[in-house]
Formats: sequence, C-alpha cells, structure tokens
Amino acid sequence: MLLNPLVKTAIPVTAPCITPDWFSGKSVEEVGNLPVYYGNKEKRLRDVFDIKDDGKDIITLGSVPTVKYIGKGMTAGSIVIKGDAGMHLGAEMKGGCITVEGNVSDWAGAEMKGGEIVVAQNAGHCLGGAYRGSKSGMNKGLIVVKGNAGNEVGGLMKKGIIVVEGNLGDAAGCSMKGGTLICYGHPGNRLGALMQRGSIVLYESPALLPTFTYDAEYNPTWLRVFLRELQKTPHRIPITQNHIEGTYRRYNGDISELGKGEIFVFHE
Repeated sequence: MLLNPLVKTAIPVTAPCITPDWFSGKSVEEVGNLPVYYGNKEKRLRDVFDIKDDGKDIITLGSVPTVKYIGKGMTAGSIVIKGDAGMHLGAEMKGGCITVEGNVSDWAGAEMKGGEIVVAQNAGHCLGGAYRGSKSGMNKGLIVVKGNAGNEVGGLMKKGIIVVEGNLGDAAGCSMKGGTLICYGHPGNRLGALMQRGSIVLYESPALLPTFTYDAEYNPTWLRVFLRELQKTPHRIPITQNHIEGTYRRYNGDISELGKGEIFVFHE
C-alpha cells in the first residue's frame, strides 16, 4: 500500500491503524475506512491520505512528521517512511520492521517488545523508553539510529538493543534494568543515572557520575560475540575489527541503586 498525505499541516494525526496487522486482507476501500484522529476530530484514513494499492505487502508512506503511533503494536510486516515520522513510532511493537529515511520524533520504540526500527537520520527524546508510570521500557528488539538521539534514550530498558551512531542526549540509560545501549558519538550528561543492570558500550570518553566505579580493562568475551552478530545485520553498523578485538574499560554502577550495571568504554 502507498499512503501519501493529502495536506501538509501542523495538526497532529493519531493513526495507530497504520500497521500491516490492520491492513492485512483489506481492500483499498476498507483501508480508507479505518479510523484516525485529526486533532480532536475523528476522521477516516482516506480523509488525510491518498491510498493506492501497489501490489506489495510493504506499507510505504511519504514524509509524515505530524502522524503519531504509526506501527503501534505491530507484530509482522514492513513499514517504510520516505521522510520524517511523528511521535510514538513503533510503540509497543512486537515484530516486523519499520524503516524511516528521515528523522523520527519522541517516544519511538517506546516499550517495544520485538521487531526492528531503523532511522536514517536523528531520533527524538525517550527512544526505546518507558511511558511515565510504567515499570519497564523496551523489552526486546533492535533500534538503530544513524544520527543523533535525544534525552532519556533507553530509560527503564529491560532487554533489547539500541545503537546510536551519533551523539546521545542527557540521561541515556537512566534506570536501565537490562539490555544493551551502544553509542558511537558523544554521550550526554548523567549517563546511566539510577542504572540497575544492563550494559552501555561507548566509543568516546564520557563524563561519568561519581556513583560509577572503575573495575578493569579487558576484552569482554560476550561483547566480542555480540558485535560479530550485529555485524551480520543489514544495517551497516560501523563495527570494526578493532572494536571486536580491542580492550574496554569497565565501570560498575549506579551504586546508589543495585549497582550491577556496566559501562564499557573502548580504549585504543
């Protein structure tokens, strides 16, 4: 299916129906009848999108920076966005793949339980995080951001992998309970604050909180295997042989909490 916005507007469109699960087995007319909200008014998908059947199983959209909840809870299939995407992209998704060729707004991959999200440019705040009041954020799956990401990336993350090839905002990995966060750019302030478990892997030196303590410098076996597996994905993550075979400085924390989190800093 091809979906192109009929108008450019700053009014948000809430459209959790844009998923392969909802579109499966439906005609263009049936897809067009699916409900969305244009601001606070209930509309039909055909009122805000030009919908065409291209004979493919992939859902392809134009640039939709104000459309929220695309791919919410999806379990399979593929969505490709030829531009920017709005808030809550892939929230609570369980499977499938979402590819964004531009930027994505806040809460992308929030509380996701599986699948993949790949962002060609930048991501907003709370990537892979937990909604306010929830006990855990991202629980499985893979998120790859080729540019920078905002604040609170991986907040309350429990499982899964987040890779940010650019810079991180503040409080990345805050209250992490598990999973792995990898950053190739500059990490922001208060990295890993209130971290309980999980791993953060860095390729630029951070300013760590005083509640993290230095442990050792070595080449972690698990990380070597982990990076080799990530190399096999089609996402062109910039993993080098030096990253695989080199040494890392390991820090434990946050000792103001459980203190079993790990921050690994690559040391050439």
